[in-house]
Amino acid sequence: MTKKVTITLEESLISELSLVALDTGKKKTQVIREALQDYFDVNSLTKTVHSYKMGTLETVSHSDVRKSLGL
Repeated sequence: MTKKVTITLEESLISELSLVALDTGKKKTQVIREALQDYFDVNSLTKTVHSYKMGTLETVSHSDVRKSLGL
């Protein structure tokens, strides 16, 4: 399901968006969608790495993973 969203961007971003869309043969909407998904993925990974470094991320040993998979 998709919903329409209106955003305001600086002219320089709009120009760059247009160039990327033209270079890739994608619609501007698709470029924005992919950029947002990449941002969310990186943000999630950054939070996970931070949690790991802070010692608050629950980890599982290699041997425990092997056991749980029956290997």
